[in-house]
Amino acid sequence: MRKMSDIAVKQCVVELRAACRLPIDELALDTLVGWLRPNFEQILDCRDGRKRWADHGQRMRDNARHIGAFADFFGSHVGATTVGLDELKRAFQIVRGACTVRANSGPDASEDCAAGRAPLDTGPIEEFLRAGRPAPDAREGDKVGG
Repeated sequence: MRKMSDIAVKQCVVELRAACRLPIDELALDTLVGWLRPNFEQILDCRDGRKRWADHGQRMRDNARHIGAFADFFGSHVGATTVGLDELKRAFQIVRGACTVRANSGPDASEDCAAGRAPLDTGPIEEFLRAGRPAPDAREGDKVGG
């Protein structure tokens, strides 16, 4: 029987590739997956791993798709012929930063945002994303005329 983490990683890699129009350097992709695999294993290779994947798999596949799209953007922006580790790292920083901000603002699964061994500082991106969020008192009930 295959491990749930292997199934999940494979699905996420498929989504990442589908969203990235440029070819992806295999060593760079292996490096990114290597950073993330321990978290997939910790979260999914347990008794309730299948349920966790059923509950959070779509969000993780979406995150992988966003990483692929951002990596493609960064590669295209510099005229690269392939997406390398730099583009994947920048894309991962953005997606992880957004995920962390979302998880810290509500009951969303913060375990989906675990960074593994990725040597990335998402602090500046998290601050940028927090700055763009409406203040709690500026939501629905505080609209002018309403």
